[in-house]
Amino acid sequence: MEKMQEIFIRQLELSDAEDLLKLEAENRDFFQLYAPLKDEKFYTIDGQVERIEKNVLLTKQDSVYSFGIFLTDSKQLIGNVTLSEVARGNYQSCWIGYYLDRKHNGKGYMTKAVKLVVDYGFNELKLHRIEAGVMPHNIRSIKVLEKAGFHKEGIAIENVKINGRWENHQTLAIVNNEEYDSKVIRKNPLGIALPMGEYTHLTIVPSEAELIVSSGQVGIDIEGNIPDSVEKQFQIALENTITLLNSENINTDGIIKVNIWLTETVDKEVFVDIYKKFHNGSSPSMTLAYVSALGTPDLKVELEVWAARL
Repeated sequence: MEKMQEIFIRQLELSDAEDLLKLEAENRDFFQLYAPLKDEKFYTIDGQVERIEKNVLLTKQDSVYSFGIFLTDSKQLIGNVTLSEVARGNYQSCWIGYYLDRKHNGKGYMTKAVKLVVDYGFNELKLHRIEAGVMPHNIRSIKVLEKAGFHKEGIAIENVKINGRWENHQTLAIVNNEEYDSKVIRKNPLGIALPMGEYTHLTIVPSEAELIVSSGQVGIDIEGNIPDSVEKQFQIALENTITLLNSENINTDGIIKVNIWLTETVDKEVFVDIYKKFHNGSSPSMTLAYVSALGTPDLKVELEVWAARL
């Protein structure tokens, strides 16, 4: 129902060296405002090949994981997001850094890429904590991290030399609370295209959960009225589902899977808006299908929900 995600990430390979050099060269002055000084070799193909080779080796050593940010349609490399200084033992932490082609700032791409890499860090690398440092005047970067779930912790005084000057940095961090909380986990693993709409590829259910399944909910309100509009029926069916879940002390975070059947095409923007309000920003696994008819001619929507009670 919603357009395909605009970006995807993958670990950088030697074949990306030319595109990475182009990205760095075209944004040289812009990136330099937020980064340590680099020598001239960095801005050569040999410099970028060496950089990628070093990161590949560090990945094998479980120290650095460097991802390119790519546009889904054109496969153009537009940025980088890296997990570095991975510490194991009693730490299980790392630092995150990132940058994006200035032509693509303000489109939400960086926030999406950070969320994807945090998910990788927590679910694939099994990290407990990811930290970031941002110069206090870089408000846009701080907002990216906050939208991705990071919280502010304090100011580190002149801890990194940026563009030739020692700069203060706002420390932000995100902690993997899912290690301790028994709850339904939703994830989109790397190596597969991002969801094309409001759903998640994988749902992981704790072994101790009790399975709750609803019968097909339809767009009939509490007084027995059936609206003509498919969008209104969809909204009522979702409201009925929430009422059912709440009656068993389950909220939408406990949903495992949603199956939706429609007999009539819905307005895409209205559908997405209604459904986002239902799941509160964390999309469950979902299947949407169009059928010729339901059991009652006036009904245009039916949905079934599988949920976990913990």
